[in-house]
Amino acid sequence: MHGGNITRHKARFIITSISIFLGVLSFILMNVLTNGCDYKHLLEKRPDFLLAGEFSEFGKSLGYGGEEYKTREIDVDPLLTQGDGVELLYDNDYDEFSPISQKLEKKLHKIDGIDWEKSNLIEGAYVTTVMSRKGIRPYDEGLFNLTDDNMVEGFSWDTVQILNDNQILSLEKYVQDNQLNIDLKSLEEGNGVLLIHDHMLTPPEQQKLADEAIGEPVYFKTLLSREDAIRRKEQSNSENKEKQQEDEFPQKESETFTLCGYLDRQNDDFPEINQSWHGGECSLYYFISEKGFQKIPTEKKILTMELTADPEKEPYVKTQINELISEENKKRSEMTEVSMDEGTGEAGVFIICKSDLMQQKETYMRGNRILLGAVSIILFIAGLTNYCNVVFTGMYTRRKEFDIMKSIGMTDKQMKLMLFGEGSYYFMCVIGLLFTVGMAALVGVKIYMENKLSYFTFHWPILSTVGVMFSLVLINVVVTHFICKKT
Repeated sequence: MHGGNITRHKARFIITSISIFLGVLSFILMNVLTNGCDYKHLLEKRPDFLLAGEFSEFGKSLGYGGEEYKTREIDVDPLLTQGDGVELLYDNDYDEFSPISQKLEKKLHKIDGIDWEKSNLIEGAYVTTVMSRKGIRPYDEGLFNLTDDNMVEGFSWDTVQILNDNQILSLEKYVQDNQLNIDLKSLEEGNGVLLIHDHMLTPPEQQKLADEAIGEPVYFKTLLSREDAIRRKEQSNSENKEKQQEDEFPQKESETFTLCGYLDRQNDDFPEINQSWHGGECSLYYFISEKGFQKIPTEKKILTMELTADPEKEPYVKTQINELISEENKKRSEMTEVSMDEGTGEAGVFIICKSDLMQQKETYMRGNRILLGAVSIILFIAGLTNYCNVVFTGMYTRRKEFDIMKSIGMTDKQMKLMLFGEGSYYFMCVIGLLFTVGMAALVGVKIYMENKLSYFTFHWPILSTVGVMFSLVLINVVVTHFICKKT
């Protein structure tokens, strides 16, 4: 009987079902978006503690270093900077300098609660690049000084980062999957270096030049020793003109490598190989193998540390690390022998704590959840309101029909079953649409959001769907009971 009552008003049934479906779908989609866009998914991937060398006082005065990440979106690498090697090392430009000193590393190892197996050290060195004119042509020849032998030497300090075997394998897979023209064999064997950039080769002409640069010679000069750097400062401050005109201090040179190519780390599917400070237009950033680094006459330094702590001991570890860094930075501020600015100490250590980021973003994230949650509930209620309007309007127009049914012997129980069955048709139609059209919509949203937001995390809305189904049954029971009571 209830099926006949539904088919008498097909248009009303279809419109009402679609209205409820759109409200329910909007509610579920809002839940998916609210949970998937939550910053916590991105922050959870971050190390508990990120340690790197601070920029010099000169660099910090220009706004580079520790404050840049605070003004950017949370999914941007906090060590991406516009500052170059000069602004980074202005107060620390000597070969023995390590952003994370060996003494500090040993003290960190003594802290109870750091999981060193899950932690990561980014190692390498700061150097001066000497490359063939053809090799550097894709990037910017203006960054280099010409020499007599058709090689160009940089006037900023560059970074060489050591890769382990697993990282090189991930690069090989990336290059193969994208069919890129990169000489990774030379990198792996220790005979070549790979130049990494942040979306610097945008025109096709530059990419063509990058392909032609593969195999070009490149070698590195080390920074001055600390002793020579101090003598250079003394010479610079000397009033003796003859002393100021002395020859430059000698720099050690590495063996000659071949350039393996240029890779853009900003590509979406680039392997997850974290870097130290990078992105400055006037500095170059290289990947090198452990074998290759041994050909550079310098000791490897810890450029960056990514530390993971036991969750239960995180507050204690945080306090201990901050105390050590405070002590280290105080000592460095008193080391004024190298900096060309009189009275300025060496740059210290910079730290980002994940717990601090979570706390800073918590208010914003809570506001987003409340706002999007309220919108989704309103959309859900809008669909149900339309259903209730149709049902209650139908109740008043069918009063005479109900009276006739009761007069011929229909009991209250039969009346309830009939009305519940009519309501069930609506909700069965909604559930059917949800598991067909709704599923397609969810897949579409998943694909779109994952392409737009790197930190978007999709979860099938199982709990939301079950909650909606339970709510629809409950509403049907309540509406049926109310109508029977009124009739």
